[in-house]
Amino acid sequence: MRKFVFTAIVVCIAMAMVACGSKTTIKKGNLNGKMDSLSYCLGANIGFGLTAQEAELPNFNYDAVYNELKKGALETNDKVVEEKQEAAVSVLREYFTQRLTERRAHNKSEDEKVKADSTYKPEYVELFNTDQECDSVSMSFGYDIGCNIRASKLPLQINWLVEGLKNARQNESKVSQDDVQKFLENYFTVVRPAEALKESEKWLKKMEKKSGVKKTESGLLYKVVKQGDMTQVATSDEDEVKVNYEGKLPDGKVFDSSYERNEPAEFPLNRVIKGWTEGMKLIGVGGEIILYIPSDLAYGQFGAGRDIGPNQALQFKVELLEVKHKAAEEATEEKAEEAQKAEEAPAK
Repeated sequence: MRKFVFTAIVVCIAMAMVACGSKTTIKKGNLNGKMDSLSYCLGANIGFGLTAQEAELPNFNYDAVYNELKKGALETNDKVVEEKQEAAVSVLREYFTQRLTERRAHNKSEDEKVKADSTYKPEYVELFNTDQECDSVSMSFGYDIGCNIRASKLPLQINWLVEGLKNARQNESKVSQDDVQKFLENYFTVVRPAEALKESEKWLKKMEKKSGVKKTESGLLYKVVKQGDMTQVATSDEDEVKVNYEGKLPDGKVFDSSYERNEPAEFPLNRVIKGWTEGMKLIGVGGEIILYIPSDLAYGQFGAGRDIGPNQALQFKVELLEVKHKAAEEATEEKAEEAQKAEEAPAK
């Protein structure tokens, strides 16, 4: 199972550093043309990772791995990908957590018997029982990696990625492991964040032209859908709000929603992104607002989680359900404490 987990980590490290603000740009790629460095280096990075754990892996059918990786990465139907990846992960989970574990335990037990008795003839089992099992696991292994690559929305040429993976596994990489790591580090920490910032700024300029959209001094864009009760407005960063909301990336992908959880969220305004802290003071209870938040008022150059990449602008639709004023709460608590002290004080 360690190898399976390792491979997922290799892929997800790269995926987590990507700003997912645009539609997927993964293409098939032409190996007869100029090498696509990003694709090749990403593939080689995965290949080097696999090679480092080769001794712990069963003997995959790598042709099946490569073919299914391509299918997963190039699939255009989201529903098909979701269903097939779920099935692939199910196959991998059963094999790596159950069958492979049991077979390795058996072989280890046979080793111990040989150590205890040199005349003992061990009966080892193959890590893959049949060619069919090998093909099934190999295909699932490749498809899962391909789906993760697809989800990155990186500008990749998948044939060059697979070429890099193959070459690294066969110790024939066109780029050294050190240079691969340097290239990817520069791409994900310098090049891609800069590209993402440009994409975010372009999207914000487009949103600013929409009817009813206004802009604050900080650069926050907003559109008041419903003003709400302006006698009940958050005025302090310490105020707590209760809201229903939906967060989207510029491409329309929903990455967070209280509606889907069927439960409103509550939080103090000093514990959320700056765009929220400012935006929630623009409407009253019962109001609704759409926020178009620049990256510097959101999660900045580091992003957040897998969906929100570096320098990613965000959109939120928010309904303000309740405001709890910190000062008012403290005053109420203070009065309650004074009243309790008065009750407990001995009569004169």
